[in-house]
Amino acid sequence: MKFHQLRALVAIADAGSVRGAARLLNSSPAAVTQNLKYLEETVQMQLVARTSSGVTFTECGQTLLVHARLVVAQITHAHQAVNAMRGAPHGRLSVAVSAWVTKTFLPEAVTRFRARMPDIQLEIFEGLPAIANPRLRDGSLDIYVGRQTPGETGSEFAYRPLFSSGRAIVARQGHPRADSRSLVDLLDLDWLVALDPETEGRTPYTMFAQYGLTVPRSIHFLHSLTVAVSLLKRTDMVSIFPWPLVELCAAHEGLCAIPVREQLEESTVGIITRAGQPPDAVSSCFMDCLIDTIRDESWVRPPEILRALHSVEILV
Repeated sequence: MKFHQLRALVAIADAGSVRGAARLLNSSPAAVTQNLKYLEETVQMQLVARTSSGVTFTECGQTLLVHARLVVAQITHAHQAVNAMRGAPHGRLSVAVSAWVTKTFLPEAVTRFRARMPDIQLEIFEGLPAIANPRLRDGSLDIYVGRQTPGETGSEFAYRPLFSSGRAIVARQGHPRADSRSLVDLLDLDWLVALDPETEGRTPYTMFAQYGLTVPRSIHFLHSLTVAVSLLKRTDMVSIFPWPLVELCAAHEGLCAIPVREQLEESTVGIITRAGQPPDAVSSCFMDCLIDTIRDESWVRPPEILRALHSVEILV
């Protein structure tokens, strides 16, 4: 197998078509098709099936794609590491960042990073486990600044804690249960929670089990803060937010925290990377810029950020 053949396979998956892959690679459709043909001849199996709407991957193609992404990512990192050693770092850094860190420390951290690495292109994702963890595994994500998934650090992921904070149940202002004092009063509502693929979204289930309560009758999973806020504002759904996010967006989004007496489990946010893979100069620079931003109190922090940080324990 050749690197350019594996890269073509990854590009086909990302673009959804041979023509799209050619545009991503700044190549021709004929060249992409030829690379795919040679790759299929090497493995002696069909990898991709063309359809009227694009392409679909065969079972063999899906299996090879997982490894191809890792190979392409590793080679790309190797090139970036060598370029950095020559004093000319360039390329792309892919980062996923949790919502409340995005609204507080990320802008200042990015400003510092851009000053030090002006030729690095940033790719930034919403930092939810369902988005970040699969990308960490296949090498398409370099850094995840987000919530630690129980049992997923150690052998697979390296984890450096940054913050610890409480969590709250959130609903729209004026919600008929806005003044509830117990979880038992909320069992019949529709719940919105971020899907965690590692634990199959068990957070709300374990939270109620902890207090000997039955599971709410209706739990829905989401992958976007924007979607969550929109639904909460216009329905009687409820959700679970970390307290910094409550402080940052609840008031101006027309949301409120429901004052239940039960203590919700704390949320820990940190820097998560692939274990066994030393960070390159670019990744190290971004992580240093983020940690420096967290520690440095001299930069201007608007009142809403200061208010949010009152609910956070900084661990670095």
